[in-house]
Amino acid sequence: MHSENAEMYLVSMAILEETGTPVPIPIPRLAGELDVQTVSANQMVRKLADEGLVSYQPYKGVSFTPAGRETVHTILRNRRLWEVFFVQQLNFTPSEADALACRMEHITHPEVAARLSEFLGHPATSPTGLPIPNGEHHAHHSGAGISLPELPTGVQAEVLSFGLDDAASAYLRSENLIPGTVVEVLAVSSNGAVLVAFGQQRLSLSREMAARIIVSPTQERQQYVV
Repeated sequence: MHSENAEMYLVSMAILEETGTPVPIPIPRLAGELDVQTVSANQMVRKLADEGLVSYQPYKGVSFTPAGRETVHTILRNRRLWEVFFVQQLNFTPSEADALACRMEHITHPEVAARLSEFLGHPATSPTGLPIPNGEHHAHHSGAGISLPELPTGVQAEVLSFGLDDAASAYLRSENLIPGTVVEVLAVSSNGAVLVAFGQQRLSLSREMAARIIVSPTQERQQYVV
């Protein structure tokens, strides 16, 4: 178990990633998101690094370790399931639901989250369209991830982070490709461009852009017998 304050740092990091902040996230940017002093953010980041949840690079910023990403996915899953419940079942507005869910995310047992998801019909997105981690595919990351071009064709993977500038990250967000999205490589062209599928969408990415997208495989490539 981690303190609620520590978990809020992890959630804020994840939200910054989702909104296109390049990784590693600068400490002043994280401090601004949390409305705390930079020195306080530095102290908490070092504590999280000691706990193995984040990786801290002096003068560069902070990024998730596999353990940290697994932890924050659990928290975000709890929050966004509660958001759906409060909006669909109790008729709260999305902003009201977010404030209420923020209180619930830290105290929800995995069994409660599983039953809540089943009750709601296993929703994939929150009321504001943000992805809800499915509670399974992120459970066992074997490493810090690979670049998208390294992913074999036909294998699904979760997007972990973007090492892109603000404009490129904003473009991917506009195409609904954000950290937490599960993608599949459909094809790689002769010039290195990568065609990916996610949800009902397909998107072609240049070799340079694809190389800056870090993913973690969620399944082994299927083997077919002919």
